[in-house]
Amino acid sequence: MRVQFITVLSLLGLALQGQTLPFRVGESLHYIAQFNLIPAGKASLEVLEFDTVDTTPVYHVVFTARTGKIADRIYKIRDQIHTWINQRELYTHRQKKVIREGSYRLSTLTRVDYDNSIAITGRDTFRISSPLRDFYSLFYYLRTIPLEVDSILDFAAFDNNRETHFRLKIAGREEITVPAGTFSCLKIKPFRKERSLFKNQGDMEIWFSDDDRRLPVQIQIHLKYGSMLLRLDSYTL
Repeated sequence: MRVQFITVLSLLGLALQGQTLPFRVGESLHYIAQFNLIPAGKASLEVLEFDTVDTTPVYHVVFTARTGKIADRIYKIRDQIHTWINQRELYTHRQKKVIREGSYRLSTLTRVDYDNSIAITGRDTFRISSPLRDFYSLFYYLRTIPLEVDSILDFAAFDNNRETHFRLKIAGREEITVPAGTFSCLKIKPFRKERSLFKNQGDMEIWFSDDDRRLPVQIQIHLKYGSMLLRLDSYTL
């Protein structure tokens, strides 16, 4: 019975997706990473499958990042972040992190219970006040809504065991060339008032292709000691 239910759910999701969404199950975006202009490794963002979280239909999305052979000698990274996002509103419902950075290790599972306005990580429970989007579900949501230059949008995320409110500005249009090609893009800047976006005193800029696909073509994270740049290398839609 469960197999039949999942099959029906998947077909329904495909039908809805074909009508309204610029991405689908099976889409994969592959990036090359640079740190201070030095080749550092690779990253990918993929829509793996249709799934459910507490009977809610979701997309299962995974982000992976790994350093290359040279960077491994300095600071080895093997990160994998799974996110389950609502198929309709694209809110985050669950997130699993497996972080392997140098000697640092972190494995967490967070589940968001919107009926009771809580987020649960391990044995800890936290109150939330808003629908949540992590940065990976945010990428997909921004591909589905109109974006007007100079407009500002408000969002809430849950990370490091706390709800964080931030804003996003559509800063302008730029032409961006990456290994996957040249794209006319909308430049987007998430920010928090009078504070940096990340704990390590960094901020972010994202360039989305200004077309129906709204691909995240380039992502730049400004850190305390340099800049991490992800550039779209190839994609399967």
